[in-house]
Amino acid sequence: MEVTQALEPFDEEEIRRHLATHDIEAGELVQRYGAEGSGPSLYLADPEGNTVELKGPPTT
Repeated sequence: MEVTQALEPFDEEEIRRHLATHDIEAGELVQRYGAEGSGPSLYLADPEGNTVELKGPPTT
């Protein structure tokens, strides 16, 4: 199952701060290409070990 929802606004510091309150650490911020263009993206793992992408709105 795939669920897509852009995080707007994409505030990296706020996202990391929120994740830290739940003992979740995300990888590095990278610009990745998606269906709507290139934008900020963070990967993290859920408790089951699945990879989850947090994707911001396109910047280009």
